[in-house]
Amino acid sequence: MLEHLLEREISRRPSTVHLEGRILFLTEDPDLIRRQLAGEDLEWDPSIPLRSDISTDEITPGWVCYYYDEKLGEYPYVGLLCGGEHPIGRNDVRSGGFVCSVSGRRRGKGSSREAAPYAEWAAGLRVVIGENIERIYGENCANMGLLASTDFSLIDRIRRGEDIPLEAFIGDAGRIQRDIIEHGGLLEYAVARMKGMVDVPEIVTEAGRPQTIAEKIIARHWVSDATRDEPGVPAVKPGDAGFLRTDIRFSHEYVTPMASTFWENFAGDAGLNDTDSILFFRDHLAFLDEVITEERKEAGLLDAAHALHDRQREFAAAKGVRLHGELDDRLGSEGICHVLMQDRYALPGQVIIGSDSHTPHSGALGCFAFGVGTSAIVNAWATKDVRLSVPESIRIHVTGEIGAGVTAKDLMIEILRHPTVKSGEAIGRII
Repeated sequence: MLEHLLEREISRRPSTVHLEGRILFLTEDPDLIRRQLAGEDLEWDPSIPLRSDISTDEITPGWVCYYYDEKLGEYPYVGLLCGGEHPIGRNDVRSGGFVCSVSGRRRGKGSSREAAPYAEWAAGLRVVIGENIERIYGENCANMGLLASTDFSLIDRIRRGEDIPLEAFIGDAGRIQRDIIEHGGLLEYAVARMKGMVDVPEIVTEAGRPQTIAEKIIARHWVSDATRDEPGVPAVKPGDAGFLRTDIRFSHEYVTPMASTFWENFAGDAGLNDTDSILFFRDHLAFLDEVITEERKEAGLLDAAHALHDRQREFAAAKGVRLHGELDDRLGSEGICHVLMQDRYALPGQVIIGSDSHTPHSGALGCFAFGVGTSAIVNAWATKDVRLSVPESIRIHVTGEIGAGVTAKDLMIEILRHPTVKSGEAIGRII
């Protein structure tokens, strides 16, 4: 399988980017958006009130995520709320010939669903601009080759059809992010890494540094060189950036189908790397037939959801991956992905990645486990590796006696209402 990928011709992008197409300003005024969709090109004026805090759920609402291929390009921004209205409909962006989309603060906040930037890319957009770009959304854009920037001076340059230096879309990105952007996406970068065309920054953390158990697990799984068979470095510290060798990689029916599309577009019919350590689950939509509304059935969404299931099942069979699917004798599935992971698979000291925000569930067994996006899953199918910046840790010290009738859940609820956690300071950290 790796031999098949290594045959691919990989090169860096040209040093300049040439973009042709219109610019779509996502404004608070729905009429301004409708005028652009009807063919009017707005002149950029900083006084135009742009929509801020656009979430990935607005770019691709949950029901849009029933689609998993370039059909997503029919739906970007259909959930965008402007002045109490949804001015963008199906195919509006793709039909408008837009190459760039502009918005305000915190573009791409909310869930890490990679369907959002994929829908934008599939609709023809090649650049997204915002006053600031949320981290995970920005990484997802880079992973699939969608350029992102906070530089509003690019608007006129794009409109004039100028050749823009690729560096304008890189800025102060770290070494790995820079290389991913320069190669046009994470999968292209992965092949370049396997072929020795790029180097992952070496760890310089001193071997004697005291470490938490999570940091020790990370250090033992650290891939210091793409060609090295046995991973591991003496120590890591928060902020170290690189790749980990995973023990288990899993995905569910909301992610596996789109990941399979990415895989086939990139690797053809090649097999996955070490299928014994890959698992698929059917759990998110197992009961959808019982709860979906008639309106959504009439819109074809039940059929689209069934297509997710069919695609995952067919891909699992073709690649030889274990699928925990639906039950034959009664309604439901074999189980919920993160619960089955803990019950049947996770072992202390492992690195586990999954396409579910509850993946850290396996941390209860002494694993380092965390959720990842679609392109990260596909990259791991090829390399077994996952990109990571070592997180900071938070230590919680509980004092006193546990009272009668107090459960672990009670303790966690108390922790959740602690100001450090409630304010968001614990996000992205190991607890």
